[in-house]
Amino acid sequence: MEKMRFEGKVVIVTGASSGIGRSTARLFAMEGAKVVAAARRLKRLEDLRDKVAAENAPGVILPVKTDVRDPAQIEAMFDTCLKEFGHLDILVNNAGVLDGQLPIHETTPEVYDMIYETNQRAVFLCCQRAIRIFLEQGTPANIVNVASAASLKGGAMYVTTKHAVLGLTRNISASFFERGIRCNCIEPANILTEINKVPREKGIGILEWQMRAGKAAPLHTITKPGEKKPILGKPKDCANAIAYLADDVAARYISGAELKVDAGWLNM
Repeated sequence: MEKMRFEGKVVIVTGASSGIGRSTARLFAMEGAKVVAAARRLKRLEDLRDKVAAENAPGVILPVKTDVRDPAQIEAMFDTCLKEFGHLDILVNNAGVLDGQLPIHETTPEVYDMIYETNQRAVFLCCQRAIRIFLEQGTPANIVNVASAASLKGGAMYVTTKHAVLGLTRNISASFFERGIRCNCIEPANILTEINKVPREKGIGILEWQMRAGKAAPLHTITKPGEKKPILGKPKDCANAIAYLADDVAARYISGAELKVDAGWLNM
């Protein structure tokens, strides 16, 4: 029997309770990985674990309640991974929050902190801890960050933080490839997820016509009524791209890549 791509691998996926993160955690488990699924909503993580087990997945899901805005909880997430599985091979930094397309002059200190702590600081701290673990292990490992096509178009803080993710991805890729550590990112756009949920609940930068867009992705919501809507992608489209970049066979010589998952939207 052919060996599964991620058999024996240990993976951490942040933001794993819904959308891209949930789909990614499931894909890794279905291909043999031991997955630390981290997010704030523990019940959803436990539901994912049970569904994957019911599908007789060769891998497993370990739910770990984690708010990545809290550095102590990030450390605890990695500690739990090492305690339960003994090592780490792949980190997927997926957790993120939208700023409701707020322009810079309307961005409050509270919104700034929320977006920065989730989208930028958490990614930095997760990469930092993972790199330390990888260097100590001395084995091939890799990181896949979830940036965004909105690093070019979107609200001021979302653009700022997602650009930071691109910069960090490039820095790590250039600094550690000779040590066997790869780092890449994907840039999704128009993916049907719940990323609008937080700004919608907090009333951050949401216009009436954006409210009508429901759970549509951010670049979908900024298309005004009457204008042609883009075809929405699915979380599994991003999960497949992440798995490709995490595959040490298919992507062995790829590091620092920025893989767009947008059906060509940025080229339009």
